[in-house]
Amino acid sequence: MSERTVRVELSVSGHPIRVELTVPDRDVRVDELLPAMYALADALVDSAVRRLEAQGKAVSCRKGCSACCRAQPVPITPVEAFALARRVDSLPEPRRSELLARFRDREARLRDAGLYELFIRDVPVDEERQAREAAAAYLELGLACPFLEDDACSIHPERPFVCRRYLVSSPARLCAAPLTNPVEIVPVPGNPAGALLEASQALAGRPQLTVPLVLALAWHERHADEFRQATDPRPPLQRWLAALR
Repeated sequence: MSERTVRVELSVSGHPIRVELTVPDRDVRVDELLPAMYALADALVDSAVRRLEAQGKAVSCRKGCSACCRAQPVPITPVEAFALARRVDSLPEPRRSELLARFRDREARLRDAGLYELFIRDVPVDEERQAREAAAAYLELGLACPFLEDDACSIHPERPFVCRRYLVSSPARLCAAPLTNPVEIVPVPGNPAGALLEASQALAGRPQLTVPLVLALAWHERHADEFRQATDPRPPLQRWLAALR
């Protein structure tokens, strides 16, 4: 497979971040650019962690600490939902059927709670209060990520942007109730997920919104054709980098 190296340099608080991204040198689906995007996102996270440590603080998150995986909506981009759906579909049995059952269980519980259509919507929530109330209702359901195994992520190398960037420096026990406890989130520069929402609009032909990870397969069933076509990787990557900067 032919590949090319793209060198990217960003300045964060006056400090340069240089990353070499490996990008396919052929027409690709936009989800095939995610590994390169994740590499740059990880570099931004690393820079934030170094700044935090320079202040004498530390990230509380550790393997086995899975509060955010057990109840939070985990908003992912449609491109990431497309990639996760393809990932599940490619798995051998019985793992594929096991994961499908977990996703269907989460979808059914959201339907029973009257939250399904709200969280898989194609238009933004009208106001902040409604969004906060919806998040609180979602948390009460305790919908664990389908990929969570023994309090660890079973797709860690392929985890979405939000999972890479959501780090806290406050005690891990506070994450059990993030809307009411004084959780201290580590500030990470840039917004790679937001940049991908903006960059992928041209391919999808409509505005893009995040969707809870547990609805990735349901989203894919509704919008499977939006990112199926292969295209020159340069325009979407350039749009993403421009939006990120």
